[in-house]
Amino acid sequence: MSKGTPSAGKMKKQTHGVCRRCGRKSFNRSKGKCSACGFGKTKKLKNENWKNKTITGDRKD
Repeated sequence: MSKGTPSAGKMKKQTHGVCRRCGRKSFNRSKGKCSACGFGKTKKLKNENWKNKTITGDRKD
């Protein structure tokens, strides 16, 4: 068994998690804001003119 650098490559750091507001897996844990809805950065929902995706997913409260 080898230890050190080869083993360190198998450990992946997860940057994004599930957002509390929109329920999508786009909440950046290190920055503390959601890239889909803007949670953690703004009180209003993030709405871009060039982005026509609908926010889907069931929120579990």
